[in-house]
Amino acid sequence: MKLFYQFISIFFLAFLFSCQQPQQPQQTLTETENDTIKKDVKNQFNQLVSALNQKNVDLWSLNYSDSEFISAIVSTDYYSTRTAFKDSITKYISMRESQHIEHLEIRVTPLTPVLAFMTSEEKIEILLKNGQNFDSKHVFTMIWKKEKDGWKILHSHESWTEIEAQ
Repeated sequence: MKLFYQFISIFFLAFLFSCQQPQQPQQTLTETENDTIKKDVKNQFNQLVSALNQKNVDLWSLNYSDSEFISAIVSTDYYSTRTAFKDSITKYISMRESQHIEHLEIRVTPLTPVLAFMTSEEKIEILLKNGQNFDSKHVFTMIWKKEKDGWKILHSHESWTEIEAQ
């Protein structure tokens, strides 16, 4: 019986040590790299907002990763696939006569040479096809990754609060 417990203990320790991830060296970005990442992500985000202002869902969706999309949250709705997310946005956009998004603030925090965290605040004016008008304060939280085709969104979360309804 003693041999059995020794065997289990050795097996458990071997299992425990085999599960540990090797330590990755800390990646320190230079000031120039930080500035470049901030500029590039902001530029890409501006393209996303421009596509939304045009109500162009196909152009908007190009900002989201095809291969590494993780999720999107819109208010309290969760999307685990890029396709489901795009379909939902297509439906919402189709109900709008026009919309205008104006940046209030964009904050980008580079995490590694290929990952960045972004938050933003916007003012949004939406006119629905039924004539209803909404003015809202809107916020995004996004994780961006540099892929071969440029910076793409892996995860996004957006929320808003209505400022005024007419």
